Amino acid sequence: MPKAEYGTPKWMSNKIKASGLQKLRWYCQMCQKQCRDENGFKCHRMSEGHQRAMQLFIQRPGKFMDEFSREFEEEFMKLMRTRYCRTRVLANSVYNNVVCDRHHIHMNSTIWVTLSEFVQYLGATNKCKIEHTPKGWYVEYIDHEELARKKEEEKRRKIEKSQEDARMELIQALVEEGRRRGGYKEPEFTPMQRQEGQTVSLSLNKAQPEKKEQKVNALQQLHQQLKQERLSKSGSKPEKRKLSAMEALVVEAEQRKAKEAAFERSPFSEGSRTSAADKGYNRAAEETEEAPTSSQPRPPPHKYADADWWLQPGLIVKVIHKTLGDGIYYKQKGVVKSVDGRHSAVLEMLEGGAILKLDQEYLETVIPPIGGRLAVVLGEWRGHTGRLEGLDMDSYSVQVTLDTGPLFKQDKHSSCREVLVKGLPYEHVCKLNAKE
Repeated sequence: MPKAEYGTPKWMSNKIKASGLQKLRWYCQMCQKQCRDENGFKCHRMSEGHQRAMQLFIQRPGKFMDEFSREFEEEFMKLMRTRYCRTRVLANSVYNNVVCDRHHIHMNSTIWVTLSEFVQYLGATNKCKIEHTPKGWYVEYIDHEELARKKEEEKRRKIEKSQEDARMELIQALVEEGRRRGGYKEPEFTPMQRQEGQTVSLSLNKAQPEKKEQKVNALQQLHQQLKQERLSKSGSKPEKRKLSAMEALVVEAEQRKAKEAAFERSPFSEGSRTSAADKGYNRAAEETEEAPTSSQPRPPPHKYADADWWLQPGLIVKVIHKTLGDGIYYKQKGVVKSVDGRHSAVLEMLEGGAILKLDQEYLETVIPPIGGRLAVVLGEWRGHTGRLEGLDMDSYSVQVTLDTGPLFKQDKHSSCREVLVKGLPYEHVCKLNAKE
């Protein structure tokens, strides 16, 4: 077939067809077919394939319209995000770049009738800043990711500022305390005073190097002074202050140990008048697990004594998952409602009542206060319950009094009411829910 001559209608038709960009009103979105003229578009509409496509459209028009609208909006916003992310541009210019793509979604197949209506939709949904001028609608892309980064940076700065303010307040409080005690004095500038007739002389002799005196910081001096006062008043009653939870546990444990030691040294105590059986039981309860005696009750062998799983219903545990729920459950406590398998549990959070299912890896045991109920969940004493008697901060262990469990079900220990066990690691015991 001969090639069409330059400038002829056939040559022009071939050029338009090769470019792929023809009149948009002769494009069928359902069939994705571009017609070259009105007659071709009319013939396409009468075709059997177009009629089948229109039957599908009539059955669910909303589905197709929403899909076309979503794809058109994605193409438009992608162009705004990549090419016009920091500029204010005419919406018509952006639209012309969108329709340059041969396979773009045509606006006549979307829910927006005109470009102005689409631009107003972008402004209402806070996706672009819009402005109407005599030249037309101007649009400017809103970068929500950048706004989120700025918000996070501002939050971080506020936290750093609050920490710095707290540190400065502490320093100022120490300075005020030093002034009150006389350990800190600001320099005072006074005019030079001399008597009548006294001459002012300058010495130009080279000064001999002197030993540098050690500079003492006023805050360090105040700290040493307060330390010496505490040491000097160690025999007197210290000032009462509110102790933290851990300090209260340590103080109570030390007091309990002191009372037990005084009780053992006293030959006229009430315990010395008890029966021989009670004396033997008390001595057996006070022996540690590391050095057991013949009178020390031993727990019956447990088939899961060496197992690494410890979850059971009724325990109060702590969540250590840092990213769960954007960190809102980190270090929060919950009650184990049920155990799925052996290494996962269903929790009910104490604050809020949320229901979570977590693996044992993201949970840790909770130590109750002195006198609180607990369960032994690991080791040879597994399956026993009792109360907390004290803490050993040096060995990271606890001292508990057990009153229920497999030991007390044996005939030879049926008369034994309680057993004192020392040296249990922190992770071997867990707090029990008092409501259950």
